[in-house]
Amino acid sequence: MLTLNYCIYDCFAEVPFQGHAAAIVDVPKKPDHELATKIAIELCQTVTCFVWKENGKTWVETITKDGSVWPINHGLLGVVKHFSGQQDVLHTASGSFEVEIKKDTVMVVVPKLCLEITEMPERLNQAFDIMPISVREMGKTCVVELRTVEELIRLETDFNRIAKLDYDRIVLTAEDATVPFDYVYRYFSPKHNINENNGSLYIQTFLPLFWAERLKKEQFSFLQLSERRAVGKAIICENFVRVEAPVRKIFEGALKVL
Repeated sequence: MLTLNYCIYDCFAEVPFQGHAAAIVDVPKKPDHELATKIAIELCQTVTCFVWKENGKTWVETITKDGSVWPINHGLLGVVKHFSGQQDVLHTASGSFEVEIKKDTVMVVVPKLCLEITEMPERLNQAFDIMPISVREMGKTCVVELRTVEELIRLETDFNRIAKLDYDRIVLTAEDATVPFDYVYRYFSPKHNINENNGSLYIQTFLPLFWAERLKKEQFSFLQLSERRAVGKAIICENFVRVEAPVRKIFEGALKVL
């Protein structure tokens, strides 16, 4: 029988049971991928981060609830909180991330990713019934700017139609004139078995750059209008985006793998 300590953290969460949950599992060494996948599927969180120490470095491998691997994900915020600032870099198979923690606020530095202007696909318009200001894309990711926050809040979605689109991720965003937020957004990813995401670190690799062009500034506070409300800050610096977000520990215990 294998016993592993684990915790669940709410990331981008001002209070417990907001934001996006991630499971963090302590393992003595790099986990067997097949076993890690089975554990992640059983835990059924969006992401499960397996963490271990090797040659003085902290390593992370993140498995989703459908068994795929995500290098940039909200679970990294949970890992930083899990180790309470005992490391300043997290290492993954795809690269390293500078990190920092101050009380309940966690910081992760992620790379910049740029969007390109595109036309509004007719099928996307049918899935959301919207009239956007602009549409941009990057590979299988699409970002749509709406005119008002109210339009974003009232948005009616057809997840069956969204799942049939060519995009893996659809982000709808709008400027927020209210303090303290600069922009708000909603994120849909039914192809990843997530109808509406509750808080994503990956989105902040490109959304701050979009709003930097629109708002002519480089520091932002953002709100994700998901059911569980997610908040954070983003600061553009050279080739990176510094993302800051509150993180809360919700559960801890031991997994006994029989």
